[in-house]
Amino acid sequence: MKRLWKKILLFAASCSTLAACQDLDIPPRNILSGSDIYNEGGITAYMAGLYNHLPMEDFNMGDDGGRGGFFCWNSEKTTMGSTGEFANNQMGNNCIYGDKGYWKPAYQIIRQANSLIQDLPNYNLEGAEEWIAEARFLRAYTYFALVKRYGGVPLLTEPQALDADLILPRNSHQECVDFILEDLDYAMTHMTSKKTNGRANKYVAAAFKSRVALYAGSVARYGEAFMYKGESGTQLCGIPADLANDYFQQAYAAAVAVDAGGYSLHNGSNKRQAFREVFTKAATSPESIFIREYDIKNYVHSWDRLMAPDRMTNGSYGGRHFVPLDWVELFDGLPLDPATGHLNTLDADGNYIVYDNGHALYDHAEPRLLASIMVPGDTYYGLELDMRNGLITDAGPDTKIKKITVDDGKTTYSQDKILELFKKNGVTVVRSTKKPREAEVYKDTGVAINGLDGPATSNGNICTTGFYGAKWMAYESAVPALHMSTQPWIDIRYAEVLLNRAEAAVELAQNGIATYEGTNLLDDAMDCINRVRERAGADLLTSASQLGDTSGAVTEHHTGKNSFVFAPNAGLHIVRVERYKELAVEHKLYWDLRRWFTAHEQMYQVRWRMLAPYMFLEGATVDQASGIPHGKYIFDVRTTVHYNGQHTFDSKYYYEKIPDSERSVNYLLEQNNRY
Repeated sequence: MKRLWKKILLFAASCSTLAACQDLDIPPRNILSGSDIYNEGGITAYMAGLYNHLPMEDFNMGDDGGRGGFFCWNSEKTTMGSTGEFANNQMGNNCIYGDKGYWKPAYQIIRQANSLIQDLPNYNLEGAEEWIAEARFLRAYTYFALVKRYGGVPLLTEPQALDADLILPRNSHQECVDFILEDLDYAMTHMTSKKTNGRANKYVAAAFKSRVALYAGSVARYGEAFMYKGESGTQLCGIPADLANDYFQQAYAAAVAVDAGGYSLHNGSNKRQAFREVFTKAATSPESIFIREYDIKNYVHSWDRLMAPDRMTNGSYGGRHFVPLDWVELFDGLPLDPATGHLNTLDADGNYIVYDNGHALYDHAEPRLLASIMVPGDTYYGLELDMRNGLITDAGPDTKIKKITVDDGKTTYSQDKILELFKKNGVTVVRSTKKPREAEVYKDTGVAINGLDGPATSNGNICTTGFYGAKWMAYESAVPALHMSTQPWIDIRYAEVLLNRAEAAVELAQNGIATYEGTNLLDDAMDCINRVRERAGADLLTSASQLGDTSGAVTEHHTGKNSFVFAPNAGLHIVRVERYKELAVEHKLYWDLRRWFTAHEQMYQVRWRMLAPYMFLEGATVDQASGIPHGKYIFDVRTTVHYNGQHTFDSKYYYEKIPDSERSVNYLLEQNNRY
C-alpha cells in the first residue's frame, strides 16, 4: 500500500510539475462516476490529488500572487524575510504581507473533501471510515490556511459543484477554529496509525491539532486589540479571551497524544551532523511526522540552486539566503555583550580581538547554529567557504585597532566610509570593486582582496550580512541545477510538537492551571525544551521556575541577551526564543509573530545587522588548490552596508484582506476592517 501511495502521489504531481509553475490537477469530482472513485485504486488516486494541492508552505512558497503564494518555484521572496531569520537582496523591506489572496484553491479542496465525506458511506468500500477521517483531516488543514489568514471564513460543509458560486456569509473566528478542531478530533479517532510518507495518520492529525489549538489560544490571549465584529454582528476576527486556557489545554493534550506514534528527535553523537540530518534524511528520520516528497522525474524544487552561495552556482541564480546577525546572536556559545545582547568582538579596552582564523569565532557555538549557517573554512558543495570584508595590508596581528563603527541597529556606513575610518585609526584596509568570486589579488602576494563568497560591496545575489544560511541544503558534491532538487519538505516534525507542548504548558501554568491530568506543567515544559536543547548542543534549563517567571517583559531591541525576540515575560521569552532558533526557515516564525501579536512591535523600523570579517595580510598563506587565503582576523559588528532598509510590519496584516474578486461574487462576504 505504501508503494502504491507513493506512485500515485508522484503521478498526481507529474500532471503538472512545479518546475513549470503550472496549476496542479485534482480529478474533477463532478465529471467522475462513483465507480471511478469508490474503489481502492480510485479513492487512493483521488486522495493523492487532494494532498498534492494542500496549501503546504514548502520549498515552493514565495511571492507569486497568481497562486496565493503557493506553488512558486522562485521562493526568494518570502515572509521569512520579514522575521529576521532570512534575508537576500531580491526582497523589499516588507515581504508578502497579506496581499496574496489565497482563497479559491482552498475552497476547491474543501468542496472535493465534502463530496467524499458525504458519498463514501453510500459505497461498500473497505475502510470507508478511515477514508472519511482522512478527508476531514485534509478539510481541516485547508480551512486552517484560510482562518490563520483571515479570521472567520464561510464554513462550507455540504458538497457543492465546482463551478457554483460560493454565496455564504463568514462564520465567526471561533466557530471556524472549533470546526477545524472537531474535524481533527474525528481524524485522530478514526484514521489509521500506519506511517506513510506524504500521507496523514491519526498522529499527524494530533500534531496538526497541537498547532491549530496553540494558534487559537494565542489569538484569544493576545489578540484583543485587533478583534473585529462585522456589520452582521459576527465576531469575524478574534476569539474571546476567556477561551485561551481551553485551547491551550487542547494543544497540550494533542501534543502529548503524538508520543504514542513512536516519533522521536533525530539524535547522534555529532550534534551538528544530527541537526543537519533532520533535513537531509527527512524521508527516513524518526522526527518527520508529515512531509512532502519530491521526485526528479515529476516533482522538484530549486532550493539548492537559489540558496547556495553565488560562487558555488557560478553566478547562476544562487546567493539568495543570507542570515542576519540578529538571528545568529540568539544562539549559545557566542561572546555576547550582556547589556545589548550583541556579539562582542572587542577586548576590555575596546580594541578588536584578533582571532587565529576565520572560523575561530564559532569554535564554541551551539552545534545547531553551525548546522544552520555556512561557517568560513568549512566545505559546502565541494568548495571551502571564504567570507572576508577586506584585507588589512599595513598592520600586523599585534596591532591594537579600536572599533571604528557604532553598532546601534540604525547607523549605516558606506564601504568608502569604512575604509576612511580604518585609515583614521592608522590602519589601511583594501577592498576590490570586483565581484567576490572574481578573486582580485593584492599586488603580487597571491592573496585575494575580498572573500570569495562575500560579504558583498554592492547589491546583487551576494551575501551582505556575513552569513549564508545552510538549512535544507543537500550538501552534494555540486549544486544541483534549477528544478533538480528532491530533498523532502518537513511540514511537521517532532521538535515542533515538543515546543508546542512546552508553550501550551507554560501558558497554562502562568494562568492558573499548574497541572494537567496529574502532570506538573512547568516540569513537563522544561523537559520538552531540554530535549530539544540537548539535541541542539545548547545550554539546558536548570529549573522549571525559569519558565514560570512572569516578570521581565522583553519589548525593546538591543537591551540584553535575545532581546531581538519580544515576549510578555521571562518564562515565555525562553519558549519563544527556542522556537526562533529551532524552527527558523521552516515557514513557522512569521505565523508565530502573527499569533503572538508582536510583529508590529518587534518588526518596527528594523535594519538587519552584519558581521564583517577582515584578514591581516601579514602571516597569511594561500591554499594552492582552492586559492583561498588563511590568516588572522578581526570582526566588526554593525548594520549592513547594503540591504539596510527598515522592516516594519503593518498591524492591519494580522488579518488579511478578503480578495475583492471573491466579494464581487459573494455579496454576503464581509471585508476585514482597515481595508
